[in-house]
Amino acid sequence: MSETTETNKVEATETQTHKKEVQHTSETTAENRWLVRLEELLKVKNLDDLRTELTKLAGEIQTEIQSFDLNSHLSPTAKARLKALEQNYTQVTRAITKAQKQFDREFNKSLRLLKKTRQDVEKQVRDVTTKVAKHRTNLLKASKSITSKIKKTASRARKPAKSARKTKKA
Repeated sequence: MSETTETNKVEATETQTHKKEVQHTSETTAENRWLVRLEELLKVKNLDDLRTELTKLAGEIQTEIQSFDLNSHLSPTAKARLKALEQNYTQVTRAITKAQKQFDREFNKSLRLLKKTRQDVEKQVRDVTTKVAKHRTNLLKASKSITSKIKKTASRARKPAKSARKTKKA
């Protein structure tokens, strides 16, 4: 039984070292490949050829970035931290979305209330202006009638005084 556990341990360590070697060799070959590509770019003397080479290189970089698996390069603790970070990010984005929706609701509610208040105030202002115009016309009519009555009474009061003077002289 102990021999099988020891062989299992040996096999596990061998597979781990093999994975590390493969990873190391893939990293070194990737670095070497990029150095070779850089040297090729430095040799190009024509601008059009340089553009085509740069376009090819950009395509290679894009495919390599898309095929890169971050989880294969992370340790278990780093994977746990990454998972926790992703959960925190999800919670924060949900909270932000929730807060944004709440803000939008409150803003729209306030906007509706403001519009309603504005309409009410405009209606009241129209009512007051019509009342003011109506009262103004009434006041103008009243002031004209009063001034005409005052003029009439003033002119009547002067006429008898003149006629009374004429009777005294005679």
